[in-house]
Amino acid sequence: MKKRVFLWIWSLFVMFACSQTPEEKGTGYLTLNISQGTGTKADVDIFDFILRISDGPVEVMKGRIADLPAEIALPEGSYTIEAYSMEFDQPEFEMPFYSGKTTVAIEAGETKDVSLVCSQGNAGIKVVWASSFSTLYENYYARIHSDDETYLHYSSAETRTGYFLPGTVSVVVHADGQTINSSPITLAARDMVTAYLRPKYEDTPSGGLTIEIIIDITVNEREIEITVDPENTGLNSETNPYNIEQAIARQNETGVWVTGYIVGSIYSTSNYDFTDPDNWRNTNIVLADDIEETDNQNVIFVELGAGTFRTNLALTNVNNKDNLYRKVLLKGNLREYQSRSGLRDLSGTISFPEEKEN
Repeated sequence: MKKRVFLWIWSLFVMFACSQTPEEKGTGYLTLNISQGTGTKADVDIFDFILRISDGPVEVMKGRIADLPAEIALPEGSYTIEAYSMEFDQPEFEMPFYSGKTTVAIEAGETKDVSLVCSQGNAGIKVVWASSFSTLYENYYARIHSDDETYLHYSSAETRTGYFLPGTVSVVVHADGQTINSSPITLAARDMVTAYLRPKYEDTPSGGLTIEIIIDITVNEREIEITVDPENTGLNSETNPYNIEQAIARQNETGVWVTGYIVGSIYSTSNYDFTDPDNWRNTNIVLADDIEETDNQNVIFVELGAGTFRTNLALTNVNNKDNLYRKVLLKGNLREYQSRSGLRDLSGTISFPEEKEN
């Protein structure tokens, strides 16, 4: 099952909106803050999620989050807001599914800010075979059946994780013509189950053969938040970099592009006055969205490692005196530096998107 990309379904929205006169229904607005919740992998891209807005049983709007406008106009009323990573309705290998849902009341002339947390909605099962299977049997495999009788086939060489909707599943092992059923396993959203399968003889080796299943359940507790900024709904790239405000909000992201004006340098955590040339050091520069910025809470401190970046950007280098108030584009990792929001581990090239502000 592959991710599907949806186009806006405007027809339903237009039909719904036009069925009411302006006197009957006013228009309100919706802005969204989508974040990844507990159990969501770091490499999941929320911009590829699908957003669905429903008015009861009527689907008003559906589309890819990256294509959303800054504000969504809706007739006043109560709506169900859903975001999900893909359509998932049957077991699949390597297909974790993430979703979130909430309701919101839209009022005429008002803008509602809605936060929606998306977490893993299905459960994963991985099968690990004991080495003794290969010595006892020529052909063996397992099938894991869900409540609706759909199943995934795990061959003896299968190493992938299969994903199932929450509910009850059973493991059925087939070994050289024998069929052995396990006890039911109850799965909850975000469960990650490893089923260790090994042969177990009853009483003596000549007795009947059963399969022992040892269950190891873990839940991914890592939480990563990504905010969908109305001013930057696309993916970060060299041509679509973060500004400084966005970079401050996205600390701990790696390999991102950031652009801002060089407004100074700091001496240390004991002196954050980046506007005083007497405090400047060759180890860092300070970037801001505005050349007149003076608040150290609204800037990014950029660590200049030894080499090209320090040589070409450090304000203490007389050859770089014209860099002050010049806009620069850099790539690096957003993480704390000098106890403030920072950009470190610079890579790639240095570029100046526009001429220096006068």
